Amino acid sequence: MAITSGMPVLRAPRAEDAGDLASLLSQLGYPADPRDIPARLSTLASSSTAEAWVAEVSGRVVGLATAHVIQSLHKPDVVAMLTVLVVDANTRHGGIGRALVQHAEAWAMARGATAISLTSALRRVDAHAFYRRLGYDQTGVRLGKVLTPGPVPASAERPHQKTFP
Repeated sequence: MAITSGMPVLRAPRAEDAGDLASLLSQLGYPADPRDIPARLSTLASSSTAEAWVAEVSGRVVGLATAHVIQSLHKPDVVAMLTVLVVDANTRHGGIGRALVQHAEAWAMARGATAISLTSALRRVDAHAFYRRLGYDQTGVRLGKVLTPGPVPASAERPHQKTFP
């Protein structure tokens, strides 16, 4: 894809981007083997509620964003989550992150989302300031837990019934 004047082009990621995507994910703190990336992209592409985009400048992938939309029970409207945003450390502060976020927001709104949220590690103070400049407010605290394999309660193995009394 031809790119002029260093302007970012946003597009869907491709399997051949795996090396660049693994590097970006590592910069974000999530090391990834480039050989695993094509399968992850395929899984994401098969979802009707998720999307991924890369920012390409001068033929090189320098940014990545992913977003998901969900219908939850606690809110009447569809909500969106910006689940990944990373711009290569050598190309930050040039509008690439802003372009990716704006694209994700437009995608979410086109799918009926009325709000979008994200999580960001406490140590990413610069990222927090970036999101605030884009109109994001801190509205809560993120908690996480690694799930380890083990016995699954019988209640979790039952098929969920979609009807309610």
